[in-house]
Amino acid sequence: MTRIVLSAGAILVLLLCLPWTLIGKTPEPNRVRRYVPEAPVKQPEQTEWTFSADRVVGDHTSEYVEAFGNCSLSLGEDQLRADFARYYQSTGWVFLKGNIRAQWGGDFLQADEGEFDLNNMTGWLKNGKLFMAKPHIYVEAERVARNSGDSYSFKNAKVTSCSGEKPAWSVTTEEGDVELDGRVHLYRSAFRIKDVPVFYWPYMSLPGRTKRQSGFLMPYMSNSKKLGMQVNLPYYWVINDEMDATFYQNYMSKRGYMQGIQFRHSEDADTKGLWQVDVMRDNRRASTEADEWEDYQGDGLTRSNRDRWWVRSKYDGWLGSPKWQVKLDIDVVSDQNYLRDFQDGPTGFDTAREDFLDVFGRDIANKDALDRLSTAYISRSWDRFGVVGLAQYDQNLRFMNGNNSSDKNDTVQKMPELDGFAFQQSLFGTPLEASMDTKYNYFYREYGNSGHRFRVTPEVKLPIKTSLLTLIPSISADYTAYNLTSHEKTGNLTVDGPSGRDQIINTDEIKDGFQSRALWSAGFTAFSEMTKTFNVNEPAKPELSLAGTSRWTRLKHSVVPRVQYGYTPTVTGQTKLPYFDALDRIDGENKVTYSLTNTLDRRRDSVVLSAGKDGEPVAVTSIDYLDFLLFRLEQSYDLKENSRNDQRAKYERRPFSDVMAELRIKPDTFIEILTRNWFSPYKSDMTQSETSLKVFDDALGEIVVGYDFQAEVDEYLRERSDEMSILRLEAKWRATEDFTLSAKYRHDFVSERDIERTLQLDWAAECYSLYIAVTQKTNDTQFKLGFDLLSF
Repeated sequence: MTRIVLSAGAILVLLLCLPWTLIGKTPEPNRVRRYVPEAPVKQPEQTEWTFSADRVVGDHTSEYVEAFGNCSLSLGEDQLRADFARYYQSTGWVFLKGNIRAQWGGDFLQADEGEFDLNNMTGWLKNGKLFMAKPHIYVEAERVARNSGDSYSFKNAKVTSCSGEKPAWSVTTEEGDVELDGRVHLYRSAFRIKDVPVFYWPYMSLPGRTKRQSGFLMPYMSNSKKLGMQVNLPYYWVINDEMDATFYQNYMSKRGYMQGIQFRHSEDADTKGLWQVDVMRDNRRASTEADEWEDYQGDGLTRSNRDRWWVRSKYDGWLGSPKWQVKLDIDVVSDQNYLRDFQDGPTGFDTAREDFLDVFGRDIANKDALDRLSTAYISRSWDRFGVVGLAQYDQNLRFMNGNNSSDKNDTVQKMPELDGFAFQQSLFGTPLEASMDTKYNYFYREYGNSGHRFRVTPEVKLPIKTSLLTLIPSISADYTAYNLTSHEKTGNLTVDGPSGRDQIINTDEIKDGFQSRALWSAGFTAFSEMTKTFNVNEPAKPELSLAGTSRWTRLKHSVVPRVQYGYTPTVTGQTKLPYFDALDRIDGENKVTYSLTNTLDRRRDSVVLSAGKDGEPVAVTSIDYLDFLLFRLEQSYDLKENSRNDQRAKYERRPFSDVMAELRIKPDTFIEILTRNWFSPYKSDMTQSETSLKVFDDALGEIVVGYDFQAEVDEYLRERSDEMSILRLEAKWRATEDFTLSAKYRHDFVSERDIERTLQLDWAAECYSLYIAVTQKTNDTQFKLGFDLLSF
């Protein structure tokens, strides 16, 4: 801890001494800005100034009029007050002296002496103080001038966004100015903490709030076992109204220097893009698996490369017309451990994932995934039809950096995929409803079979609805045709089977040339809904004495039983067909799934106050509804498994699936309980669980308790080798308006070790924010420090 504190202090001193010529700021840096045209500003109509004082000397023939005691000039919300005033009638100038107080254009001024031009709203102050509310800036100067265009200039001044005689931070400067957008320019200035000078620089620029501005952003600092002391200093560049870029200079004492760039653009409401790349030459490499961190070992892969990089982006746009939507996802990385090494910070994996989900609603693969997918889409929808074109590149990290032979890379690439959809619709005006999907693919492999596949799957349904039951029988067909362009016998291919068990594909059995497969499926879905409403209390009366009270008045209980049956005959001869994905090996099915869902919905009546016709408060009743409880049971019965004779000596028949029990309770907006549990009727035990409890309050904070459990399973229908038992605890306490304390704890009961322990303190003061965090993960301890002195 002593080394951590000393390192943090050294970083802070280093940063305060950096030659910052610009400090930039952009609102919502994790969002791609949307283009919104600015509305014209309506100028107020000019009227005459109102002048009053205790004593006035002069008349309408005089060159000027002097006023003594409680002098006041006002024009709408603009006001000037002083002990003495001299008004020049011909020019509109006014000279003020003694205890000057002014409110001008939303700004507040205070001085000993000053002059103002009442016609064009300009002037100057001597020994003045200025507070600009819009950018939240305090200026105390020997001379302050208000220039045309609502801008200010000053000499021998102290500038800060903190209030008080001794602000937490301030900048003293010989000269400076404040632009209309709130940007402050300072010349020959000194940065001070509690009036103590820390560093001097000939020019500085502080941002405003009204628009995006170029400049350095606040640095990210941390210290960890894996990366060492880390300082990431971003520079933000506003290219134009639709584009911006951020350049990252990321130094890590144990790993080296990483450079990164992020480019964002949003030309119109249908277009937005985020493109980011980071490159570095790592001081550390792992030529053998034993050289890797302990939590990276066990995958049989090494990392001998020093040149490391990550390219990721997402783009939404259109081609030719906004009706033709284009989406692009790029995710390529130098090695299998890059994203695990660099998880945190503004260029880390966690930030990128949050950005993509927040802006585009699309995720990326987990940081430890060995397949990184890059995809390009184009789509168009009409009332009844739709088309999608797709090209996808799978970067298989198992074959990079000398891991496995690239000549044996059997990764499947989709180049391209074309899909056509006929949405479900009435068939020739009959009660029948039909839909159809078509799919064409060209699959390419460097090693193994490549070729074409065409698949068409029409489906017909006949919805039948009565007062007691809804029945939807359906029948569908599946025709698939193949034509190989490259045929190689590569031995056994291990793939993920439909039940989670590894499936072995013998490529030597696959035949060349044109082949096809035809099959059909049928089934039905049947469900009903039974409801009953109970009166809990009388409806709330809208009386003033009951204002602020609420009570439950109705309770609705709904029960929905559902049965779903599906049948697909077993098709033989599929071992001769090419294998590109799971659609090439379709198992027969004869299974029924049944469930029972219970829902409780409450009606709440609240008495609230509202303004009446005469402005007097009146009581009205506000009604809201909430599904506060849901309980669902679901299970399947596999008739095919019930008659299975294969591998009976090793696997006994188990046609009943696990019973899934789901419970969701949300009695009010501040608490939510969700749990899903799977119970095996054969083991008489739980095989999987997902449970979370969340209690939150906007003023106090929140508490989250979660538990995820997964047992090892080895059955004929399914296989799961990974066992999981993880407890998750999170808490956030808003101790005061300024202080927030957060904690996170995750424990793995299988490995009997803590996965993560994090403690973070956030301090949000009037003119700056600060956070300090300590995180302990497997084989790594990280200390993070962040601050923002520009809370304008």
